[in-house]
Amino acid sequence: MDVTLGGRETSTAQIAEGLARRGHEVTVLCQTRSYSAEGVEVRPLGRRGWFPVTRLRHFIADVQAEVADRKYDVVHAMLPVPGADVYQPRGGTVPARRAATARRQPWLGATLAALAAALNPRRKLMAALERAVIDDAGTLCLAVSYMVSQEIEEYYGRTDRVRVIYNAVDAPDPAGPQREQWRSLRRGELEVDEDTVVFLTVAVNFELKGVSEAIAAFARWRHGGEGLPDARLVVVGRDLPERYEQLAGMRSVGVEVVFKPPTREIFEWYAAADACVLLSWYDPCSRVVLEATRWGIPSITTVHNGAAEVISGAGGIVVSSPRDARSVVAAMAELADRDRRRAREDACRQVADRLGIDRHVDELLEAYADIIRRR
Repeated sequence: MDVTLGGRETSTAQIAEGLARRGHEVTVLCQTRSYSAEGVEVRPLGRRGWFPVTRLRHFIADVQAEVADRKYDVVHAMLPVPGADVYQPRGGTVPARRAATARRQPWLGATLAALAAALNPRRKLMAALERAVIDDAGTLCLAVSYMVSQEIEEYYGRTDRVRVIYNAVDAPDPAGPQREQWRSLRRGELEVDEDTVVFLTVAVNFELKGVSEAIAAFARWRHGGEGLPDARLVVVGRDLPERYEQLAGMRSVGVEVVFKPPTREIFEWYAAADACVLLSWYDPCSRVVLEATRWGIPSITTVHNGAAEVISGAGGIVVSSPRDARSVVAAMAELADRDRRRAREDACRQVADRLGIDRHVDELLEAYADIIRRR
């Protein structure tokens, strides 16, 4: 349980803390931990086994043993744990993740990736566990977007007791005085003024989140003609981004594409940004786009991101694929225009209140109550 690992861990933490604030007793079961929070018991069950598949098998068994005596009113699983009351695949379904790998690979690469997945014992076990959980009519399936609910129907044929509880994020007050302070601080670090357009990408997995494609589109836009405003593409999330730095240099935007290491102070970078770019090959419902939207920052993302359901036709721009460079360049051109960007900022603010973690917890508690009533 480490919130620096990505969105699933961060969301788990924010849900646990939200439930604890309501007075509920919350226990997080994990292998190891580097996370703690007031009111949340984090119980590491240990990491046993030499191989990933062995460690997964032991962890699932340890969780099942821990919850077997029904001392918990509700067992809410983010990983596919047979027997859980709730399964919420925050990383998306196993088949959808495989499809995403195939999308971003050339034909031969996709074939080899599929073969590797079929031969990978841990992935095979994860797929078998997920099928067992979703095939169990007693388990309530929660989808973090309508896209994920459609995956559950497409890949598993299940529609009964599948509920969409849309993803949500905690965020500082976007109107707070710290926002201008952070903007000044981070833009000073970039050595840019208020006339410079700052696009922001936040990602742990650069390949999955289309960082290469974002750099290529940014370069194409920058080289597209005279009269363009000064601009930066800031990429936050990897300590050693050498390959991507080389790509930016090869496309003659090495100075304008700036890489920053992972940080827990990500809202300082949202404060510095004018627009967000997340060209996801697959995202059940990106926290990055939701966080940006809550702060009134328009985003460019793809149809393969469940968060596109929030911003489509309003606060952001949705393109068909990370490789749809023409559409991404047009979107960058639009969001670089201050007046056109302002209209999308206003649209973001209109939906921002629906994206908070309190709404998510409200809907979770309704689902939990339904589970208890059925017993």
